[in-house]
Amino acid sequence: MTSGKSIKSHGTNSSNEKPTDLTPVDTNEAYRMGVKLLHEKCKALQRSNERLVFRLHKVQKMTRTRARDVEFLKAKLDSYGDGWRTASDPTDIKEEGEE
Repeated sequence: MTSGKSIKSHGTNSSNEKPTDLTPVDTNEAYRMGVKLLHEKCKALQRSNERLVFRLHKVQKMTRTRARDVEFLKAKLDSYGDGWRTASDPTDIKEEGEE
């Protein structure tokens, strides 16, 4: 009984034989596997991109919220007559013993 593969003769090499022993079914299966792997990589990259876009939107929202809060705080301090605009920077104040 044969396995379905062609038997190579040792003496002569006919011109229509391929140098590889892969049958068209094997090459199609190899292409299918390659396409499947490529598709999986593309899906993983798409998920990664979606996570990055979500994070970008979240950071943009946080930045807008912070800017709005800072403006609100400035307006509130101005309404109280606080001299926060002319106050010295706390990082410029040196502790005793520091030079």
